[in-house]
Amino acid sequence: MPGQVFHKTVPVRFEDCDPAGIGFYPRMLMMVNRLIEDFFAEALDCPWHRLHGRENRAVPTVRLEVDFKGPLYQGDALDLELRVLKVGNSAFTVAVAGSVGGAAKFAVTQVLAYTTAGPGISASPMPDALKAALREFSAG
Repeated sequence: MPGQVFHKTVPVRFEDCDPAGIGFYPRMLMMVNRLIEDFFAEALDCPWHRLHGRENRAVPTVRLEVDFKGPLYQGDALDLELRVLKVGNSAFTVAVAGSVGGAAKFAVTQVLAYTTAGPGISASPMPDALKAALREFSAG
């Protein structure tokens, strides 16, 4: 059914923020990257070890926008939700929302391209099966 949401809850650790609740932004982006990797493995049946290895493909980020909306504290249970906003021929856009107890903490919009891996990286058309699987998580 279109419009599905991929969801994970992760703990906020000591290394993720300071006592004032200021999230260490590289760690927030690492959490988003892990979510996307899990999304590929669990929702799209396309684990990155297969994608990057045997298939010699990659999905590098080509655009990233982040809005920080509230503090994060050690011990918080951070709810992460991924939605697909757009699926193109060789790129797709996702939105990731991070919240704690329903309160928004950050929002990410990210464009990823489907490419060859290694030297001579170039955009490639996504396989139809991958596009169809991504569309299951798209509202449009």
